[in-house]
Amino acid sequence: MSLSAFNALFPDEAAARGWFERTRWPHGPECSGCGSVNRARWINTRRVWACRECGAQLTVTAGTPMHRTRVPLLCWFQAIYLIVSSSKGISAEELAEMIDVSYPTAWFMVHRIRTMMAEANPILAGVVELDEMYAGAPPRKRAKSARDHDGVRQVPQK
Repeated sequence: MSLSAFNALFPDEAAARGWFERTRWPHGPECSGCGSVNRARWINTRRVWACRECGAQLTVTAGTPMHRTRVPLLCWFQAIYLIVSSSKGISAEELAEMIDVSYPTAWFMVHRIRTMMAEANPILAGVVELDEMYAGAPPRKRAKSARDHDGVRQVPQK
């Protein structure tokens, strides 16, 4: 995905939250307390869903590595995009500068994103495209050493 396609998909925080809710809850908000689906109402002042059956409050990030974070979802998505699209990896310091957060916040996000990538997570599953990588190729031939296995230098024959 190109950067312009990413920006078109997630122009603001509301679009990022809407995409994450549709992806995580395809049939509407699901209550982890009573299991009801699409029986919740949005509480705008708290920015959470409230279950009409049991009264539990639901958030789309609950149970994910982004749980209880104060960082906006758009920043999380930008960080995920930058980490995944970087061919040589990205440091927390670089990420902090790119998405305009503090270094400790970027460090926390980098570690959480790496945890998400290591786990079997359906949101991050699917086709993975890798560039500039050799997988399963035989090792390259190396130059012969001037020493044999005993550590004694071999004298070239004339």
